[in-house]
Amino acid sequence: MIKNVIFLLFFIFFTSCKDNSQNYKKQYLNSLIEVNTHEDSLINVFIEPYKTSIESEMNEIISFTKSDLIKNKPVGNLGNFVTNLCLSYAEADICIMNNGGLRSSINKGNITVGMIYELMPFENELVIVELSKIDFFEMLHHIIIEKGGEPISGVKVVATNNEIIDYKPKFNFEKKQKIKILTSDYLADKKEFFKNKEQIKIGIKLRDAIINYCRNNDTIFTKVDDRIKIINDEK
Repeated sequence: MIKNVIFLLFFIFFTSCKDNSQNYKKQYLNSLIEVNTHEDSLINVFIEPYKTSIESEMNEIISFTKSDLIKNKPVGNLGNFVTNLCLSYAEADICIMNNGGLRSSINKGNITVGMIYELMPFENELVIVELSKIDFFEMLHHIIIEKGGEPISGVKVVATNNEIIDYKPKFNFEKKQKIKILTSDYLADKKEFFKNKEQIKIGIKLRDAIINYCRNNDTIFTKVDDRIKIINDEK
């Protein structure tokens, strides 16, 4: 039994050097302690330093919010917060994400590293994809008409339940010019309007971008605005 536990410890240590997903390391360590506490207290002596280190990192306070940050449609302050900050990492025209990828809300008060891991537990990276005018309108139709609104920054859109009425700013699509969309590599792989297009990597994971932004801003200010306005045209 001890041999198996030691093997697992080496596995945890080895993978921790290769993977920044410390929430997974925490799960491994907690599970190991729970299973083996009653069998050999010596095991806890080896495990406890890792557990303490990880808990200390996850509990680090990195910012503060005066209001709850939550998802909503067509616009939520959590989606605004994430897409707004992402645009500061790249020269892009628009940033889009999806509500499904934001896995938790952030309650008002202190923001810890662990809370950002709960919000974004995936290893998604930020990428830029260039879209033509046709692809751009397909993207807007999907986000607003089909989905009822998803996190977006860099553009304000007015729509009915059936069509896009207007958007600002007016991007220049003359001479087959394209606009740059910042998103996650997951969405770039999945959405039809992104398919078969080059993904330009920014060099940072979405989760790390959020953590870095929080570290550099002691208080988060974000609100619900009218960047997506849907006019109900049903009679």
